Amino acid sequence: MLESINIGLEVDAPPGSEAESLHLLREVSFSLPQGHLMAIVGPSGCGKTTLLKVIAGILEQSDGVLKWENRDLKEEEDLHPGELGYVPQFSVAHDLLTVEECVVSSMSLRTQLPGSDDFETKLDHILAVTGLTELADRRVKVLSGGQKRRLGLALELVTNPCLLLCDEVTSGLDPKSEHEITSLLRVLAQENKRRVVINVTHSLASLEAFDSVLVMYQGRLVYHGPPKLLTHYFTVEHPEDVYLRLTQREAQEWHESWQKKRSYYEQMLMEKKDMPEFGPKKEILRESGAGEPEDTDSDGDKPHPLASEELPGLFSQVFTLLSRRWTIFRRDKGQVWLHLAMLFGFPLLVVIFALDGIAPLKQLNQRQDGDIVYEMQRQAEHQLEQLQAGGIVSGLIMLQVVLVTLMASNNAAREISGERLILEREKLGGLSTLAYLISKVLFLGVFVLAQSLWMGLFVDMVVGGLPGDLLVKLVLLVLASAAMTSICLGISALSRSPEKATILSIYLVGFQLPLSGAVLTLPSWLEGAVNPFIAAFWAWSGSLRSLSDTAFYDAVKKVTDTSLVSAELAAFVLLAHVVIGLCMAYVGSKNSQWE
Repeated sequence: MLESINIGLEVDAPPGSEAESLHLLREVSFSLPQGHLMAIVGPSGCGKTTLLKVIAGILEQSDGVLKWENRDLKEEEDLHPGELGYVPQFSVAHDLLTVEECVVSSMSLRTQLPGSDDFETKLDHILAVTGLTELADRRVKVLSGGQKRRLGLALELVTNPCLLLCDEVTSGLDPKSEHEITSLLRVLAQENKRRVVINVTHSLASLEAFDSVLVMYQGRLVYHGPPKLLTHYFTVEHPEDVYLRLTQREAQEWHESWQKKRSYYEQMLMEKKDMPEFGPKKEILRESGAGEPEDTDSDGDKPHPLASEELPGLFSQVFTLLSRRWTIFRRDKGQVWLHLAMLFGFPLLVVIFALDGIAPLKQLNQRQDGDIVYEMQRQAEHQLEQLQAGGIVSGLIMLQVVLVTLMASNNAAREISGERLILEREKLGGLSTLAYLISKVLFLGVFVLAQSLWMGLFVDMVVGGLPGDLLVKLVLLVLASAAMTSICLGISALSRSPEKATILSIYLVGFQLPLSGAVLTLPSWLEGAVNPFIAAFWAWSGSLRSLSDTAFYDAVKKVTDTSLVSAELAAFVLLAHVVIGLCMAYVGSKNSQWE
């Protein structure tokens, strides 16, 4: 049984408000027997979704007690991820995966069934009961609204949850699709006698399929009873008139009126087995295509147990996520071509500025010639030669670094924010945040290595060998790419939207060149404050310092007044950037960002 006892939720009021706090929920009390299907209805902003999130554990109530099978969910152990299914209103699957791939992925992340004898049977049953068998090979992006809602339900059924919560899964659908989804919910409620199914809906068109209806108004519960008595309680002719009727009294008055009459209606709900309209609706089951409920034996009395599925291990989840991410990447032709264009185009852009190569610097003869004019001319030519060589070397190294950071930003900016809502649903289902982050590091690490190493090797090959230690320059390029990738991944995890993450990442890359000191020298008082945060500075500076044993080092110093650091220090700071970025990504991924 699910029992809510005076549940309340109080949050801080927005800035500028006269009140110090807002009560989103007040004194919400109800109880639901097992094998029950309930609809939560009410006008927009009345607290329907808020109540559902409190039940799911996404939000924690300020007051009251929430119990499942006499277990206090706030004080005692929370529901196991396998016991709870939460179907949000938004799309819950990757567009480029097929229906079957989505369900298999969910089973792999939430159960240990893959590889077992029961895997295919369970997969076939889930697709059949949700009416998705014929759509198994169809990609998510081509599904209709109703089909996507069915898929959302299928993803939660992989653990056979005993508490299934659905948020507006019928909103925006045509009447036929709405009826089909409501019928499916009825099937799922009848499938096992221990399951409770709750659906938040704004529509009042299909209430006859529910065992009970709970009406919310301005954060208060104002009715919970049989659908057939809804119009009688509110003294209206049609259910659609209930919302208008609510506006004729204050929420407090409605709540007080309900408190006086609730015992009668709750008693009727508990005695629903004596009421024909609450019995298993065979015709609804037949319409769904699922046949008879599968939870009973031939006598119709013995329910199957709803055992919690054991979660897979960390590395199993990592492998599933990584495999899924590569599948999505391969199918996104636009992204594939964009990465190939950057991988080969950006190094070509660098070598355009060094097509003539870098001429070796000639040592100035220390013997003084008797012709003073000739000697001065030779010194001027040498200085000009130094300036040109130093400018070319410094510019080529900085251009490589900036382009590598630009590619890194493009790789990571939307990596988490672009699938944030899917991540939230999967975390609620038992996905480890650490497994998620490891999968992202492994996926993006391939791009970090490929882009930075190819950039360094290709440019060095075409130019005829940049001065300095090639290995040092390659290591610093890799670290610069890894640093920017990590920071942008952290920004992606902390951002509320992909657009915001992209803009912030672009700004971050845009500041790399002007604040690096490679083009314009910063004031000394500002240089020390800014340099620690500019990844491009450390990769550029460390690479130039590695030229200290060559004639080009003096040439480089001629064109820059910026203090150059050792390659070792540069590598250490870039590694610190990587660690900081990954910490940001972990914290951002772990924190909840439900809409």
